[in-house]
Amino acid sequence: MIGGNFISQSVLVYVFNISIAIGFVIPLLSLLAGWLGGIFSGSADVDVDVDVDVGKVAGGGLRALFPFNIMCFCLFLVVFGALGRLALDLMVALPITILLLAGCALVAAFFYWALYRVLIKRLKENDASALSFYNLRGRSGEVTLSVARGSMGTISLRDSTGAAISFRAKIDPCLEDQMPAVIPTGEQVVITEVDAENKLCYISMYISRINENKANGR
Repeated sequence: MIGGNFISQSVLVYVFNISIAIGFVIPLLSLLAGWLGGIFSGSADVDVDVDVDVGKVAGGGLRALFPFNIMCFCLFLVVFGALGRLALDLMVALPITILLLAGCALVAAFFYWALYRVLIKRLKENDASALSFYNLRGRSGEVTLSVARGSMGTISLRDSTGAAISFRAKIDPCLEDQMPAVIPTGEQVVITEVDAENKLCYISMYISRINENKANGR
């Protein structure tokens, strides 16, 4: 018992240990799910990294500070549990215990905030999956796998860091009669429409190239 207030140290140890365990288990399960996905479906694209705008949910001022991110939450749990274990011997009375628990939570919250702002947010800003498909309309790209009429190919775009991002692409059916039978690799194209549900871009060659092909009888 602590300070006669029936807060058992064994209970606190249990809480801290569970906190640390959950903080480690969730990322490990994520890695395992990705590995199993790669074996059974040929793709390791399994993502449990979830963001929720707490400010919008709570209607408060947390919107800019603490968007919920599962990996940041895992770090919070690990830091809280580890600090709690370190401070356990100091929890000799209920008021001190409450203060120490609050302190552990505040430090853990700082680590949460720091991880999100320094790493997670920047990674998401440069992540191809974080790009809105609807923002791709009108952007230029380069064909990296030739696109034939009625079939799919691949185009590559550059993000803000200069990194190449690949997307599946088809010739825009509204412009198909103006296109050659095959848009070859290396051709510069423009995205005219997108299908966000199927992660597909519809593309067209530039007008100057279309006219050039027509002049050459292609």
